Amino acid sequence: MKLVLIASTDSKEAEKISNTLPQDQKAAIIQSSDQLVSLSNGSAIVIVDHNFYEQYGLDFFKDILKNPHPPFLMLAPPDDIQTMVEIMEIGMHHIPKIPDYQKLLGLAVNNALAQINEQEQLKQTIVTLQKSVKELESAEREEKAPVEGQSSFETKPHEVKTNILDEIVFVFKRGEIELPTLPQMSIRFQEMVNKGINLQDIGELLKQDTAISSKLISVSNSVYYRGITESKNLGQAISRLGLKNAKRYVDAICNRSLYATKNKRFVKLLERLWEHSLACAYASQILDESLALNLQDDAFTMGLLHDIGRLLLFQIIGDLQLKKKLGDEIENEELLNTIDGHHGKFGAALLKKWKFSEGFVKIAAYHDNSTMADSITKDMAVVHFANLMVKSLGYTTNGSEGDPMQEINLEDTESARFLGLDVSMIDEYKDQVSTFMQDLKGLFA
Repeated sequence: MKLVLIASTDSKEAEKISNTLPQDQKAAIIQSSDQLVSLSNGSAIVIVDHNFYEQYGLDFFKDILKNPHPPFLMLAPPDDIQTMVEIMEIGMHHIPKIPDYQKLLGLAVNNALAQINEQEQLKQTIVTLQKSVKELESAEREEKAPVEGQSSFETKPHEVKTNILDEIVFVFKRGEIELPTLPQMSIRFQEMVNKGINLQDIGELLKQDTAISSKLISVSNSVYYRGITESKNLGQAISRLGLKNAKRYVDAICNRSLYATKNKRFVKLLERLWEHSLACAYASQILDESLALNLQDDAFTMGLLHDIGRLLLFQIIGDLQLKKKLGDEIENEELLNTIDGHHGKFGAALLKKWKFSEGFVKIAAYHDNSTMADSITKDMAVVHFANLMVKSLGYTTNGSEGDPMQEINLEDTESARFLGLDVSMIDEYKDQVSTFMQDLKGLFA
C-alpha cells in the first residue's frame, strides 16, 4: 500500500489531517522540502498544508510538478484567492480550509484513493491477461511444431488462428479497452446482507431502482413462485422469495444488463450466452440444495458468472469490429474457437478485478476442464456438471435455441461421479431446470 504524504510545518495540524484518512491507510508526516522530493514519487497522494506552501513557495512546487507525480491536494485559506489561482495553474487541487474542513478532506482523499486503487487493479488485470495470453500462445506454438513424419507446412485439424487474440492484446497494451464493472446495486445489496440489515431497509435500497423493483415483483408473481395472493409491492415480493432468493434475482437482473452489444452480429450469441448462464445458475443452486452441500459461496451466483470471460471476449471483439480494428470477414468458427480456447483465463482475471473469492476465480478458469485445476472442489464439480447438463437441454453458448450439444453420458462424467449422481437424480434436475427456464427466463429480458 502506497503512503499518503502530509506536508505540514505544524505537527498538531498534521495529526488532525492524518485522522481524516481511512484507518488502514498508511500516512507519513513530513516537514522539509528534501523529504517531499525523495518520497513523493512513491506515494499515493500528497496533502500540502498552506503553511508548508508558504515556507517553500510557488517555484519549489513548480519544479516538482514538472515531472510525473502523484495527485497534490493543498489546504488553502478560504480568503486567499491568489494562492488558489497559483496552485490551480500548476496542476494542484485545493480544498478551502473552512471550519470542519476535515470532513470535506476525508471525502476527497477517499475518492482519490478509490480511483487510484481502481487504476492499479486495472493495470494488474491487464498484466495478468497479457501473461495468460503469452502462455496460451506459447502452448499453441508447441502444438504447431511438426512431429516426426509431418511436414512443417502441415497444420493440425484443431489449430486456431491467433490474429484475433493478437489484436486484443495489442489494444489492451494501448489502454483502449475498458473492462466492465460489477453493477453497484449488487455490491450494495451484498454489503447490507453482510451487515445483517433487515428486510425493510433492503427494500428501501431496492426501491431506488424501479426496474429492479418491478422485475422482482414480477418474479414473485410468476407461476414458479405464485402464492394464494398476488404480490402488490416490493416488501411482499421479498417476503415471498426470501432474502437469499431475492439477492440471487437482484444479481441476475443487474448482470443481465452486461449482456449487451452495439454489434448486431453478436446480439443473438449474447442472448444465448445469457440464457445458458441463467440456466447454469439455477442448475447449480438445485445441486447445492438437493445434495445439502452447504457450499461456502452461493451456487447460483457461481453458475451465473462462470462464463463471464466468454461475455468479455464477445464484447471486446464486437467493439473492435465496430472500430474497424478487426475485419468483418472473420468466420464464426474461427471466432468461436478463439473464445472457447481463451475465455477461462479472461474470466478469471475479470473476477479477480471484481474482488471475488478464489473459488469464483477458479470456476471461471476451469469450468470447462476441471482436470486442469490443482484439485477438484465441491463447488467446481457443481458448476462443471451444471454447465454440461444445461447444454444437454439446449442452453448452449454457441448454437441456436433448442440445439443441444453433442450427446454425452452425463452420469459418466467426472463431476457426476464426484457428486454421487445417478440417472434418476439427473433426470429430476433436468426437469426442474426446464420448468424454471420456461417460467422465468422471459422475466429477465
